[in-house]
Amino acid sequence: MENGEKIILASASPRRQELLREAEIAFEVHPAEIDEDLRPGELPEAAVMRLAELKAAEVSARFPGRLVLAADTMVVLRGRAFGKPFDLADAKRMLATFSACTHEVLTGVSLLRDASPPVTWCSTTAVTFRRLDMEAIEAYFRLVCPLDKAGSYAIQEHGDLLIEKIDGWRSNVIGLPIEEVKRKLEEFQG
Repeated sequence: MENGEKIILASASPRRQELLREAEIAFEVHPAEIDEDLRPGELPEAAVMRLAELKAAEVSARFPGRLVLAADTMVVLRGRAFGKPFDLADAKRMLATFSACTHEVLTGVSLLRDASPPVTWCSTTAVTFRRLDMEAIEAYFRLVCPLDKAGSYAIQEHGDLLIEKIDGWRSNVIGLPIEEVKRKLEEFQG
């Protein structure tokens, strides 16, 4: 950012922070505090963009003049949204549901400075899972704790045990389409 400005990341996600560090984008963390419940009948793409904008607006109000980056990620299969699992049994059910299927990872991203109109978009990546039996799922869970992950998995943590292929940005599956974020930040500078 211009003059060494740090953006504000409106998220406590360690995965988003790592992606920003790897991209050499200076930032500080100030998580948003909003109601993340979905509205009845709300489509996943609309939901992730709305939630990203709400997060950006809430944090922007606390930091006038600063550029805020907010995001919201959702895993979707056949129109059904999968968030973080309630417990290990729920996590097992999720991965069994994804077995031999292609689901989408949607990330709504919003950039906002003060009362300017936000720059908001949705990035979508298709993820195809291998055929998984319960033994494979339990083996994955011995390596990775699924409880803090939307969809109960992390592509960057032994994802090769689950995933056959991806179509789209790998970084989006991690939680932030960093390639798109970098491009949008350059537009803010230009």
